[in-house]
Amino acid sequence: MAYRHGNARWMRLRIRLRGPSPRVLGGALVAAAFLAPVSTDAQAVPELDAVLDHLDDLYRSSSSHALMRMTVVRERGTRELSLESWSRGNDDALIVIRSPAREAGTATLMTDDGLWNYAPRADRLIRIPSGLLSESWMGSHFTNDDLLRETSYREDYEASLDRVRDDGTSYLRVVLTPRPDAPVVYTALHFLLTPDDWVPVRWDYLDDGEVVRRIHFDRVATVAGRELPLRMVVQPTDAPDERTEILYESLDLDVTLEEGLFTRQGMRRVVRR
Repeated sequence: MAYRHGNARWMRLRIRLRGPSPRVLGGALVAAAFLAPVSTDAQAVPELDAVLDHLDDLYRSSSSHALMRMTVVRERGTRELSLESWSRGNDDALIVIRSPAREAGTATLMTDDGLWNYAPRADRLIRIPSGLLSESWMGSHFTNDDLLRETSYREDYEASLDRVRDDGTSYLRVVLTPRPDAPVVYTALHFLLTPDDWVPVRWDYLDDGEVVRRIHFDRVATVAGRELPLRMVVQPTDAPDERTEILYESLDLDVTLEEGLFTRQGMRRVVRR
């Protein structure tokens, strides 16, 4: 999932929260392989490519800007980061840490030329190779690919779509298997979506049939006419007391971006603000 901005004329969109925030489970996580299928006679599944395109563009639109709060809970302690992010289309994205002070200015830049981390004290850009897309982003439980979306669900995975029932509720399920050359470490991804609006509810990441990490989505809001979860919580199965939460504090779509934002010079300008 990528996040995006513009500093000229932002289109401020009202965000309307819908419904209570469901509780994120902290105990053992159960594999999604045993979800009961729903009869296809009851309701046909939508077109697969349309669903994959929807997921690829979920938080992107033509451009976007967001302010977020990230909370990382690990055995050794809890840390909180304030983030600002921008994106344009599917190829350009920038995330900047604004606080705490000791990490302020640290950034990650994605362009069609690649992915880089920026260390402000050394004024140095470090390229992130594709083999590290599944590595932790800034010590959190989110990966580089979770936040910057270098991969594409439509281009990098074989996919199938069906309807399932989980705990009495009907969902649309997307099952993704990485193509042989995809820079992905998981053997399968299972996504549960609401059946009509295709809003993410739960994403499971599997290794040899076992769920190794899970992302819960909640606090759904209407943003620019689309339903989007404003909170994501990722939880590893091997450390059930740990988690990382991202909460959107503001999200603007289809905004005007300043010229040259997704360049090294543009990144340095916004980092120093």
